[in-house]
Formats: sequence, C-alpha cells, structure tokens
Amino acid sequence: MSACLPRRRKRLLPVRPPNFPTLHRRLKSGHLFAAMIASAAPASVHAESLHDAIQAAWTIDPVNRANHIDADAAHKTATDVDSWFPGGPILSGEYFDDHFIGSKVGYTTYQGGISVPLWLPGQGTATVRNALADEAVSRARVKVQRLLVAVHVLDLTSTAALLQREIGNLTSARDILDRFVLSSRQALQSGEIAATDHEAIIGEKEDLDSRIDEQKQRLESTRAELEGLTGSDDIPDLMSLDGRTLAASGAMLDPQNDPRIQMADAVARGARASFDVARHSYMPNPEVGVMLARQEQYGSPWDTQIGVQFQIPLPSKARNTPMVMKEVRAMGAADRDATLAQRKVRVEYRQTRAQLASALDILRHARATQTALDSRATHLQQAWQVGEAPVIEYIRARRAALDARQRAVQADVIWHAAMVRILLMAGQTL
Repeated sequence: MSACLPRRRKRLLPVRPPNFPTLHRRLKSGHLFAAMIASAAPASVHAESLHDAIQAAWTIDPVNRANHIDADAAHKTATDVDSWFPGGPILSGEYFDDHFIGSKVGYTTYQGGISVPLWLPGQGTATVRNALADEAVSRARVKVQRLLVAVHVLDLTSTAALLQREIGNLTSARDILDRFVLSSRQALQSGEIAATDHEAIIGEKEDLDSRIDEQKQRLESTRAELEGLTGSDDIPDLMSLDGRTLAASGAMLDPQNDPRIQMADAVARGARASFDVARHSYMPNPEVGVMLARQEQYGSPWDTQIGVQFQIPLPSKARNTPMVMKEVRAMGAADRDATLAQRKVRVEYRQTRAQLASALDILRHARATQTALDSRATHLQQAWQVGEAPVIEYIRARRAALDARQRAVQADVIWHAAMVRILLMAGQTL
C-alpha cells in the first residue's frame, strides 16, 4: 500500500485571480496568452515533464506508428505517380507454324510488339493532385492522433494530480481528527464528555480513512493507465505550468488551427481530387505501340514487316456513371464531416474557454470560503472544549472546510488542464 501514498511536493504558491471582466474580454478576442499571464503564479515553469510524457506516449503509440507508415507510403505514391504514362509497357508476341498440322510448305510467322498506355487529357495532372491530397490526409491524421494521445495523457495527469491533492487534504483532516480523537478519549475517561460525542468523532475519523483508501485505489488505477500509455507511472507536474507557457508559444484561440478541422478539410480536398480523377477517366486508357512480324516461307519476297498498333476503348455510361457517382457521394460525405467537425471543435473551444474562466472564478471563491470555514472550525473546536458548542457542530464545520478545500483543489487543477488543452487544440506543443 505504500506505493499508493502521494509523494511529498513543495507547497504551491497561490494563484492570484485576475480581473474577470477583463479576462472574459481577452478570452473572447482570442488573445488567450495575455489573459493567462494575469492569472499565473510566479512559479518556475517545468513544462518538460508533461512534454516528456506526451513525447513518450507518441513514441510507443501503435496507432501513431501505423499512421506514420501510411504517410510515408502516401508520399512514395505521390512521388512515383508523376510519370509519363499511367502504366508500364505491354509486351505481346505470337508464333505460327504449319508443321503442327503436318504441312510441308514450311510456313512460319513470328510476331511481337510493345505498347504503352496513354493518359487521357487532364487525367495525369488530376492523378498527381489526388496522390498529393492522400498524402496531406495521412499527415493530418498523424497530427490528429498526436492530439488525441496528448489529450489522453493530459486527462490522466489532471486526474492523478487532483487525486494526489485530495488525498493530501483528506490526510490533513484525518491527522487533525486523530489528535481530536485522543483528546476526546481522555475527556470521555474523565467523564467530561458523553460517549455519543466520542462515537461521533470516531465515526468521522473512520469515514475519512475509508475515503482516503478509496482515493488511493483510484490514484493507483490512474497511474496504471498512465504507465500503459507512456511507459512510466510517474505523474507529470501539471501544476507548475502557468500563463507564461502560453505566452511563450504565442498560441491564439483559433479553431482553424485545430488538427481535427485540418484533417476534415484535407479529407474534403482529397474527395474532390478523387472526383476530378474520375471525371477525367471517362474511358479506359488508350494504348499505342509498334509491332514487328517475320514470315519464314520458301521463296517469299517479304519476310519481315514493321508497323504501328493502337487500341482505343470507347466510353460507356454503364462504366463511367457508377464510378463518378461513387466519388460524388464520397465528396458529399466529406463536406458533411468537415462541417460537423467545424461545429464540434468550435463548441469544444467555447466550452473549454468557459471552463477555464469559471474554474478561476470558482478557485477565488473556494479559497475565500476555505479560509472562513477553517477559522469557524477552529473556533467551534475551542467552543466544544469549553462546553459551549456540541461536537456535531464542530464535525460539520470541519467537513464543510474540507469540502471547500477540495473544491479549491479541483478548480485549481481544472484551470491548469483547460489551459494546456487549449494549447494542444491550437496545434501547439508544450
């Protein structure tokens, strides 16, 4: 169980809440880093820890490796498809001999040829553009997968950081009650308090112990997930990141920089490029080449001939229409997905921006509430010790102070996580 215990950390400096009307205006205008500087604590920035965790997750992510292979293959395809002909040369040959049928004339013919397919007008350029569009989609898919992995690491990190600090708060409250249990037991033995008061204190202390065990179990599960994702169960230091991280990156709150929108746009462009290829492939590719024929017959004045051959398949609606309509449907679906991605990302940006602002506001109120309730619990403890207040009032006050402390911790973690999430969605890295 010792592995579940939270590690000792330096006391975090308090975050000074900014002027909130100004913050909302800056968030709305897109100058996010300027708003974050106002809310940053003067602590040293250690972004490399979370950065290293994300990099480690990218390195061992199997989907990321597969997407890189797809991107390299698409690049190779785009490079080689830019050629003079849509296919390789075609060799043909024929041999005729009358000896097989018992003839004594001795008539023998050798015939061979080589031909190449030809691009239809505009087909070669459209094919190259389609290959380049496929490569762009593959590159965009790599960026989206990196975003998904980074957000997953961030979610696990914020959950683990919150659990660590909640365990710390619960442990501090439990330590206070431990001392209170000792004094109440002595008071019970001397007959100064009733047994019901002592039992109420014991019950509150046992409840805190069970909550601590529950949070430790959740923390261990989160660390296990983090280890599976990054290869290490060390929890990155999320709380050391502040507004200067955004200021250094120069990130702007622009949904168009989100990799998911960029990938949806790339898919839409790829669908249009595929449609362009189908539109220019209105018939099978014609073929042209040369032929050489040699006839071996006694006394023949012509034994060798050379000529040109060509083959031109004619267009057919039965072939072309299904091919073009398939690309039309794909183009419509890609445009639909691009529009839906735009809506989804813009909603997520607005929600994250509101979450960031509200978390800072909640943090300010929760810390003020925590200070007041801690003072009230201390006064009620003194009042109970002199017989001026019931113990149940003290327990309620201590529980309310703990709840306020937990809300403050939660809001503190939320605004740090929201800040990093916006940075990642803006296409930046830590």
